[in-house]
Amino acid sequence: MVLVKQLKEGDLLSPTNVELRHLETGNAGNNLALPDEKEENNSDSESAVWDDSADDDNNSEAGDDGGFCLGLRLYLLRRRLRELWLKLVRSLGICVPVMYLCLYLSYFSYAMYLRHDDSSISGLIVITVIIFLVLLVRGVSKYEPIAKVSELFLRHPKVANRLQKLVVFACVVVGCVTLITEVVLIRPKNLVSLTGIAGIYLVFFITSTHPHKVIWRPVISGLFLQYVFALAILRLPGVQAIFMWAGDVISLMVKFSKTGGQFLFGELANTGGFVLIVIPIITFMIAFLSVLEHLGVLHALLKIVGRFLAFCTGASPVETLNAAANIFMGPIDSIMVVRPYLKRVTSSELHCLMSNEMATLTGSVIGLYIMLGISADHLLTASVMSAPAALSVAKLAVPETRRRKAEKFKEVGAPEKRYRNVVDAASSGATGALTMAGAIIANVTIVISFIDMLNSFLGWLGGLVGIRDFTLQWICSYLFYPLALSLGVDVIDGYKVADLLGMKVLVNEIIAYTKLAKYRKNRLVFEDYLSHNFTEWSLDVVTSDVFLPGWNVTLKEGFLTMRSEAISTYALCGFANFLCVVVIMATYIVLVPHRKRTVYKYVLRAMLVGHCASFLTACVAGSFNVNFFCFRICKLRFSHFQKKIVSCVQLDKSK
Repeated sequence: MVLVKQLKEGDLLSPTNVELRHLETGNAGNNLALPDEKEENNSDSESAVWDDSADDDNNSEAGDDGGFCLGLRLYLLRRRLRELWLKLVRSLGICVPVMYLCLYLSYFSYAMYLRHDDSSISGLIVITVIIFLVLLVRGVSKYEPIAKVSELFLRHPKVANRLQKLVVFACVVVGCVTLITEVVLIRPKNLVSLTGIAGIYLVFFITSTHPHKVIWRPVISGLFLQYVFALAILRLPGVQAIFMWAGDVISLMVKFSKTGGQFLFGELANTGGFVLIVIPIITFMIAFLSVLEHLGVLHALLKIVGRFLAFCTGASPVETLNAAANIFMGPIDSIMVVRPYLKRVTSSELHCLMSNEMATLTGSVIGLYIMLGISADHLLTASVMSAPAALSVAKLAVPETRRRKAEKFKEVGAPEKRYRNVVDAASSGATGALTMAGAIIANVTIVISFIDMLNSFLGWLGGLVGIRDFTLQWICSYLFYPLALSLGVDVIDGYKVADLLGMKVLVNEIIAYTKLAKYRKNRLVFEDYLSHNFTEWSLDVVTSDVFLPGWNVTLKEGFLTMRSEAISTYALCGFANFLCVVVIMATYIVLVPHRKRTVYKYVLRAMLVGHCASFLTACVAGSFNVNFFCFRICKLRFSHFQKKIVSCVQLDKSK
């Protein structure tokens, strides 16, 4: 009894003691029963009256002791089997991963055999390529091939110089040839977008903190890399297929989040307004990204993209790793990726980190915009293209002024795991997502209310002097009109796009994307109207309302052409707003309090860089025919692709 009570009380100092006591349980039990019997005999001699309840308690206690010993034996057996399994796995070494890889390759081969003519196999191909790249990076990184090649070039500077000149010459030739064949010969008016690119770089060079110390390699290579991304995504069928698949995957994730929302809110999930849209999609997407982070998949992708950006632009590993993280993660999470290295970053690098966090979109917010009705393909393309754009513009705005020891990607690794298992990762991600969803809901409510209040006040002021419809949107439409035209939008949509740009700069991008989604919805309704052989429609020049007499429907504020809509999607990409400035500033002050003066000095400049990185992405995309993804969407919507083209031609001629 004493031994059993000690075991129950937790007197298990080590597994060895547990096993030794377990082996002696039978003998110890017999020996320990003697004192109990002596106590019972003494109690018999002192009192002739037996207590039945006490006897029942002793019997139940004996039964509990027997059950406890049986449970202890089962526990020790499980522990021993687990130790044997781990020992077997350690002895086999690489055999277990190889076995898993062989099983996956067998499944992949059989699936390819059955579905080689089916488009549904493309997703499995992309997943296989990602797995291969992750394994390749993990295997090759042990040998440090990039470091060895760099050391080889350092030992032979003449060869490195000639090779660098050859690469620059090849890039110039490729850029000029593709610009002529893809832009000048196809649609010369797209060259208007080049004026926007030149204007952005000229402004930042004039206002640079140290224009005489600008290192031009990251500036020019970042712009060229952005151009290559646009060329590959908008022109190469293979890359287009990958981004289409990625957009379909995110749209599928949005569908899954709707299922959860319908379970919680019922029919209100579809008709309950903005709040019931935000909560499910934000919660699900952040929880999913947290699981990928825990499994190491996300950090492996970050290292691949970060190494690629570092190799192409020559930026530091901290900057490129943070830029890669911002493609998939939110601003705060991307800061945590490089948190151990913040104490030794330079002022230029700190400014670049803040610029990266304001130039791209996170996966959860992309899902939110897709649910609002924005094209998934354009959103993904914009987020990817904005990463090198932010690096390029940031290095021009605040150049590096001091040299320090170059870091290697080996020194900038993945942070420690924040979660214990997959369940903890999903639960913690979902819980944290509620904070983000609440912040979005609160700020959207405040912003819309303040805009309405400000418009009422401005309308009152304008009415006193005879100015009609004097609102914030009216001011933005004129203030940002030159910028909108320099992006390459159609002239007829200049004021509407300028209004969207003003909402992004002065308010936030959520309000702007919400209005863009309204324009997109109106355009799809108009195309559907024309596809039913209706040709009569009218446009109100003052309000831009489009009336469809065949359906007796009025499209409030009209719509944008597909080109203007696509360019606007690129231009609105990013987190550059005053709320994000406050959040990022507070985060850096907590993490690196000794650098708060630098944060205060450069945070507003970083917001401006984030805005202009998005505008630069829109200019580069506007140089090409960005209607590709729109054609794909309309082709899925209507049965005949030719009807849509006729509709677009009729629209242009009518206007």
